[in-house]
Amino acid sequence: MANDQHRAEIAAKLLADREERYALFPNEIFDEYAWNMLLHLFVAMNTANILSELELIRLVHTSTNIGQRWLYQLAKDGQVEPRRAGDDVTLTTEAKIKLRQYLDTVQVK
Repeated sequence: MANDQHRAEIAAKLLADREERYALFPNEIFDEYAWNMLLHLFVAMNTANILSELELIRLVHTSTNIGQRWLYQLAKDGQVEPRRAGDDVTLTTEAKIKLRQYLDTVQVK
């Protein structure tokens, strides 16, 4: 979509802000792994990058076990495409629509 570049920039800014928090505080206190996964997947989609399960888990600063549990939940909830452990991760069409709606409402500096 035409505005996806702008939306991806907003998502990337949200992720950058979160990275700044991680530099100062333990990432465990934020516990937004699933949300961060969705944002990373949206940014990757816009740049035609495909994220592997392990790469996505690394990006959200969690253990493999916790990351896999969140990916299972995201697939169960229809946010990521059904997949087997170790496969690449992609957003569902419904998740893309919802992320677009959300990112259109976000104001970033």
